[in-house]
Amino acid sequence: MKIYYWCPYLTNIATINSVIRSAKSLIKYNNSKIVKEVSILNSSGEWDFLKRNFFGIKIQNLYPFSFHKFLLKEGLIQSRLSFLIIFLFNFFPLILKIKRKTPEYLIVHLLTILPIILSPILSRHTKIILRISGLPNLTFLRKIVWKIFSRYIYKVTAPTKTTLKLLQNSKIFSKNKISLLRDPAIDENEINENKKIQIDKRFKNKRFLLSIGRLTGQKNFSFLINMFIKFKKEINVDHLIILGDGEQKKKLQKIINQSNFKKNIYLLGFKKNVFNYINNCHSLVSTAEYEDPGFTLLEAAYLKKKIITSLVKNGPLEMKKNGDLCYFFNFNDSKDFLRAVEKSKKKDAYKINRAYSYSKKFMMLPHYKNLKKILI
Repeated sequence: MKIYYWCPYLTNIATINSVIRSAKSLIKYNNSKIVKEVSILNSSGEWDFLKRNFFGIKIQNLYPFSFHKFLLKEGLIQSRLSFLIIFLFNFFPLILKIKRKTPEYLIVHLLTILPIILSPILSRHTKIILRISGLPNLTFLRKIVWKIFSRYIYKVTAPTKTTLKLLQNSKIFSKNKISLLRDPAIDENEINENKKIQIDKRFKNKRFLLSIGRLTGQKNFSFLINMFIKFKKEINVDHLIILGDGEQKKKLQKIINQSNFKKNIYLLGFKKNVFNYINNCHSLVSTAEYEDPGFTLLEAAYLKKKIITSLVKNGPLEMKKNGDLCYFFNFNDSKDFLRAVEKSKKKDAYKINRAYSYSKKFMMLPHYKNLKKILI
């Protein structure tokens, strides 16, 4: 059995690691040797970094040369233009690759519009699995496109039960096509190895709040920074550290520079290894508009750290339903945020252990077992 992944991307997002871990799980736990080949399709050179991997994942170029570094990556219009270029450049190469190699399955993540539109052709050779990454925005156009091509899609997977229910209620796809497939957010070996690496000396033995994600409006970092500036005394930590890059970096840095806390708030940019920072933080904080499932929340839960998060769809809401695993606050509610921070100051081993147990549902082995049921 040959399985291909389609996941073009422009910037560093959690879905990249999700694809890698999913592919790794098919190789690592493939005891029956049913899976003969696992490949990731390289649309513009975005997967070049993985060509020399030790996992057995193949990287197959769709285009004869890499142009990913030339694509515009920041800004709504610029990123849309770049995805349009990827769409046009890969239209025929994707058809030819699937027709010539005939993998049994093509699992599609980002820029799914291309394989979906091509599904009447691709599905003659390959079963297409539409894997929903994050909370889907069911716009009128998206629902129409999905509905038109739904009969050519073999399966649709959702990362959380809430998204699963959303898809079922939408009636776009028949219910027997939709399955729950939790993201493989947790790679035990990767976390346990990288958590030991020393963090920046400035923060060693310091109490700091940590937040991780793309510097976009959806992550709502401006709220977090302003809360820290106004209520540092009540929050009672030395620093606020934010890991990630994005189009709002200048805006956020301006807020910091205009405050009296330039030496307390740090935008450290994208970090390939975040586990050492999570392992050393006082608490992990998420102020996002939505998380589905919320990779850093799950990683922090696995590392048994306190989690302060906005109670939003779908990941945090599901964590609430599974036993009040975090210190939740209402989105953009400053009083409720301070209440959650104050509550988190008390030790609660039961909450932390429950969150740890929940995070294990998102490990690679459970992901493999559920994916195997879909594939076979």
